[in-house]
Amino acid sequence: MQFMTMRFSRLISSCFLGACALLTGATQAHADRPWQDAPVPARFISDHPLSSPVEGSLTALPSGTLYSLDSHGTPQRIDLVDGQLYPLSGLPPLTTLTANNQGLWGITTGSSAELLSFAPSSGTIASRFPLKSVSHSGSRFSALQVTDQHAYLVDDPNPAFVVIDLDKKQPRRLLEGSPSLSSHSPLRRDGKEVTTADGTPRSGGNVRFMVMDHSRQWLFYQTPTGPLYRLATALVTDPSVSPIEQLEGMANWRRTPSLGGLAISKNDTLYMVDIDHGDLLAFGADRIPLRLLHDPRLTHTRDIALLPRSSRANARIAVLLEENAPSSSQKASHIAEIGLP
Repeated sequence: MQFMTMRFSRLISSCFLGACALLTGATQAHADRPWQDAPVPARFISDHPLSSPVEGSLTALPSGTLYSLDSHGTPQRIDLVDGQLYPLSGLPPLTTLTANNQGLWGITTGSSAELLSFAPSSGTIASRFPLKSVSHSGSRFSALQVTDQHAYLVDDPNPAFVVIDLDKKQPRRLLEGSPSLSSHSPLRRDGKEVTTADGTPRSGGNVRFMVMDHSRQWLFYQTPTGPLYRLATALVTDPSVSPIEQLEGMANWRRTPSLGGLAISKNDTLYMVDIDHGDLLAFGADRIPLRLLHDPRLTHTRDIALLPRSSRANARIAVLLEENAPSSSQKASHIAEIGLP
């Protein structure tokens, strides 16, 4: 009886904290400033049809070399000159992919999931970090950021953060079931709700997008339908911080429309693509919400990645678009390059 009372008490506390988080988020979102047209707009530079479809997890090395995953979870290097894809063979299927100064990182599927680091040129695995101790039945990790000391992951079907101390190879599962990690509204694309074949609304899943500021002090994350949250990395890397302190630190940062991609620049400006209206949006440290570009093609966005400057633009963003191929039921993927103001 005492055990049941304790569990019931914890359940009530959890529900109370979750309700407080949602109410706080709603108040903050209600006060958001509306998106306004930027004084200088972004512009389409070029379009690169790809030789075969890719599914998402678009990421770029500091050099600007792009990678994505195909439908089998195989990493593909994307050559923008001819649109060819070059697979990194020999790797197990991955659920998500990211790049940093050390190379490429990905998370494997299945009950014995691992975080892998591997060489961008050959796919040779440099290190493995087992996730079995922090995985639940059906776990699938959908978002990933990695620094020199830590990796930050989000479990989509069983919403929770996982943080790995890379030196000690110690993973911890945190903030299980926090409301900020779950989607609460239908996904919208091109002015309509996205539905299943029987008309059931789709949410697009739970947390899919996560980026980190360049001080490595803040994580920004959200579900495809928002809102955008901010969380201090110190709250999840310090084992002495309590779950209540972690929950209180999840700040509702900005209400967003349905998104097809999220990226962050060196000056910590957040870029996102609104797939409901077809807009490229920017939200900087000044918290002024700007609409950089409107184009119906952007409603087909699957993911985005920032690129270094080139002769055509000081700053660029790569947008992975997926459309129905002409005279075919199959999908066609291409990369649009957009010059940023």
